[in-house]
Amino acid sequence: SAIMKRNLEVRGLLKAAGFAILLGLVSCESDAVFAGSKPLAADLGWNSGDIAKFDWQVTDTLKRHDFFIDLRHNQEYPFTNLYLFVDYTFPNGRTRRDTISCELANDRGQWFGSGFGNLIEHRIGFRQNTAFPLLGDYTIKIAHGMRVDPLPGMLDVGFRLEPTPSQKKAG
Repeated sequence: SAIMKRNLEVRGLLKAAGFAILLGLVSCESDAVFAGSKPLAADLGWNSGDIAKFDWQVTDTLKRHDFFIDLRHNQEYPFTNLYLFVDYTFPNGRTRRDTISCELANDRGQWFGSGFGNLIEHRIGFRQNTAFPLLGDYTIKIAHGMRVDPLPGMLDVGFRLEPTPSQKKAG
């Protein structure tokens, strides 16, 4: 009877701890102003014409943001780096292109990202403390710029927009 009571207490604590961890994970994700992901054809590879497109709306030109690209790949990805073309479209129709070099592994082939088993995830920051010049609808398009096409092993590409940390408290 005392053992059963103790087991119930432990189960209750484990459930509470699990709920607290889940709540913590959800609250971490809620920092994003925008987060989106596009699955890629794992069996075919990432074709350079398969562009990941993300749309969001800006309602405040004073707040500053950090930009991230999320990548997920498996062990079949054959390179230690990845070049990306990132095209922005502003509300007034103007466009801009950034070319981003992403270092994914060291010279010995050890991945910088996190993951388990065959999957590796990377979150790559590429613009920091950036304010949007105009109110309205923005688009970002991400394509790979590697010579090998299609690119094997890439599973997902995503875009994430977060408030600059110094502004999280103020907002």
